[in-house]
Amino acid sequence: MKANRVLMLLVVLSAVIPSVIAACGDVSEEVTEDPISIDGQVFLEERCTDCHGLGRVTGAEKTRDQWADTVTRMVNIGARLNDEEQTALIDYLAQTYGP
Repeated sequence: MKANRVLMLLVVLSAVIPSVIAACGDVSEEVTEDPISIDGQVFLEERCTDCHGLGRVTGAEKTRDQWADTVTRMVNIGARLNDEEQTALIDYLAQTYGP
């Protein structure tokens, strides 16, 4: 009697296990996400122009410290930039519109 139960359990498991494995997909497949691009030019074009035109920036010539002060001031009045984005934007501005 016990042997019949064990045999029946093995039959059921042999039918169920492949379905469970198939539902889980390929476990060796890694999920990868594209890294978020940290691009100062994109931030300049997409975030800074919410309040003013690009001419205000492209016509300026500032040192890195001056750009950092400007970006900090803009963030304090509502520019949407996290710390990493601010650094990328400041780097871009200093390299592109520096003295």
